[in-house]
Amino acid sequence: MDGTPVPRSVDILVSDHRVWSVAVDSPNSDGWTRLAWPAALRPYLRGTATVAVRDPASSQILVSRDVTLGLGRRPMEIRNAQGKLLSVNKWLRLGSSLEADADGVQERLLQSASTVTAQLEELGYAAYICSGTLLGAIRRQGLLPHDDDVDLGILLSHSHPSDLTLDSYRLEDQLVALGHTVVRHSSVHLQVMFLQDSGRTDHYVDIFSAFYRNEHEFCQPFHIRADVPRSSIVPTRPLELAGSLLPAPAKPEDWLAACYGPDWQVPDPSFRFRTPAATRRRFDNWFGSQNMNREFWESSYAGEDTVTSSPGDARHLRALSRLLPPGVPVADLGSGSGYQAGVIASHGHPVIGVDYSFRAVALARDGAGPAEFRVLNLYDRRRMLEFGAELVQTRQAWHFNLSHILEGLTAEGRENVFLFLRLVMRPGTFAFATVDTNFSAVRYRPELPQTWHLPLATLRTEAARHGLEVDLIARGRRRTASGPRRTATAVLKQTRPIPASH
Repeated sequence: MDGTPVPRSVDILVSDHRVWSVAVDSPNSDGWTRLAWPAALRPYLRGTATVAVRDPASSQILVSRDVTLGLGRRPMEIRNAQGKLLSVNKWLRLGSSLEADADGVQERLLQSASTVTAQLEELGYAAYICSGTLLGAIRRQGLLPHDDDVDLGILLSHSHPSDLTLDSYRLEDQLVALGHTVVRHSSVHLQVMFLQDSGRTDHYVDIFSAFYRNEHEFCQPFHIRADVPRSSIVPTRPLELAGSLLPAPAKPEDWLAACYGPDWQVPDPSFRFRTPAATRRRFDNWFGSQNMNREFWESSYAGEDTVTSSPGDARHLRALSRLLPPGVPVADLGSGSGYQAGVIASHGHPVIGVDYSFRAVALARDGAGPAEFRVLNLYDRRRMLEFGAELVQTRQAWHFNLSHILEGLTAEGRENVFLFLRLVMRPGTFAFATVDTNFSAVRYRPELPQTWHLPLATLRTEAARHGLEVDLIARGRRRTASGPRRTATAVLKQTRPIPASH
C-alpha cells in the first residue's frame, strides 16, 4: 500500500470475499506498507481477481486493484473441494467462516451449542460460553462473522493435572454415551463434532476445561493463566446469543480481559493468540496434544471421493503377503482410506483398520471391501491401550500393518504405538512397517507430515525401549508428491517376555 492512512488491522478481500485479516505495521521509510501473503493462501493465488484492502471497523475499501497472479488466466477462487469459500483463521490455517455461510450452518451450529450446553448442565457441569463466542455475544448478541465454531468452558473443582485429565475422559465418555462424536485435542480440550454423512465436518462445538490452581489463579488451557476471582466465573448468568439464552461467566468482561487483554473491547479481526512461553510450556507438559495433524489429514481426504493407493503400496503388500500366516487377524494402524486394509482382507484375513480422520474412515467403509474400520487416534494413549486390551481379550494372534505411519508421527505418537504393540503382540506375531528414511531439504515442510522421515537407526532405538527388535527386510525407493523418497521395510517383534504384572 502507498501512503494511504491505514488502521492497525485490515481485511484482505479477493473478489469481494475476505480471505485474510492482518495487523498492519507502520509504513516503511518509502511510505509503503508491505504485507506478505500467508503460506496457507499461496497455493490458491493463481489467476485473475480484484484484490482489495478494507478497514474492518468502517468497511471502507482503502485500495482496490485488478490483478493477475502466476501464469493462470482463470478467475481466482479460494475454495475447498466442496466449493466452500475459505479464509485464513487465527491459527493461520485455511477454513470456512460463518461470514461465508450459504447453507445454514450457523443455525445448525447454534442449535447444537444449545443442546450440548443443556446436556452439560444436566450432567452437573458449570458450563459457559467463552472465547470468540462470548466476544460475539457481548459485542453483537450473535456469532462473530470471522468465527467458525462455538466455544464452551466448564469450571472443574479439581486442580491437579491428573485429576483434571480423569475428569475430561469421564466427560468424553458421558458425551459419547449421549450419542455424540468427540475429538480429543488435549487432556482438557474436547471437540463435539457434527459430521455430514460423507464423514466431512459440518460444524463443531469446543469444550475447554477450566480450573483454579489456588484461590486466585484461574487457568483455562490453552491460553489463560491469570488472576480472576472465582466470583467472576460462577455462578454463570444467561446471555443472549443470536436469539437464544446461553450461560456466560458471571462477569464476562473479566474473562475476556484475561483472554484477550485490556483492549478486548476494540474489534481486531487480525487477532492472534500470543500465549506466554511459561504458560504454554506448563499447559503442554501437563495436558499434551492429541490432535497433531488431524486437521491436515481431514483436509487431504475431504478432496477425495474414492479409495486410492499410494506410491509403494503394491511393493509393501507383496512383501507382507509372503510373511503373513494364512487367515491370521490384522490390525492396520493409520489405515487412511482403507486401500491396504481392503487388499489384506481380500486375501482371507480378518482386518480392523483404524484412523483418526473421519473422512478417511467414511471412504474406507464405503469402498475398501470386507474390512472393519474405526475412528481411533494414535496420539490418544488411553484409547490406544483400550483398543489393545480389546484385541488381547480375543485371544487371537494379531499381526499389524504400519505402512508409512511411523515417520508421520511425532516421537510421542510412536511411543503410543510401541506401547500398544508391546501389549498385544505375542510370540510368533509381528508388525510390518515401511517408512521413508531420507530427509528432503528441498521439499521438507514441518507442517506437512508426508514430508517427514524416520531413520532406521532411530526406529530401532525407540522400539528397543519397549522390548521390540527391528529386522530390516528390504530397502527401496518411491516417488511421491514431496519428491523421491528412500524407504526401509522392516519386521518388528518382541525380544523379551511381558512381565507378569503387565
